[in-house]
Amino acid sequence: MPSTPTRLMSSALKSVLVPELKAAGFAGSFPNFRRDRADVIHFVSVQYDKPGTAFFLECGAHPPGEKTTSWGDVVAQADLRLEYVPLTERARLQDRGGAGGSSLAEDWFSYEGFGDSPEPYRLLAASVASMLPQIEGWLAARERGPNLSTMAA
Repeated sequence: MPSTPTRLMSSALKSVLVPELKAAGFAGSFPNFRRDRADVIHFVSVQYDKPGTAFFLECGAHPPGEKTTSWGDVVAQADLRLEYVPLTERARLQDRGGAGGSSLAEDWFSYEGFGDSPEPYRLLAASVASMLPQIEGWLAARERGPNLSTMAA
């Protein structure tokens, strides 16, 4: 299979970012991770844009236990995903924090034009991994770091 930019980026994230997430106690497989604690469940997910040239990490927290959706379905704790966390309770880690909480594609981590060499992808993955403390700050205390965008007021 030929290497596409998105495959190269995914490979770099898997080899650089995922071990950092695992070391922080997250479980799961790329691109979705969760960390179950007694009082909260933390989620982190890698989200790509449709053209396959940029991505961001989205995170959120949910109380333990099952969730009843607005349409009446009951979701077991083991089946909870980031999608069940209200948008206002999530944050996005991106290249540039969104002014006023926005998250625009031009603010995301871009790998457009990186070419076929894996090195620039690995460097970007390492840069993203170095920003994980901002995700931890959001999950622990709603601290909004310089690379975070939120939909919260």
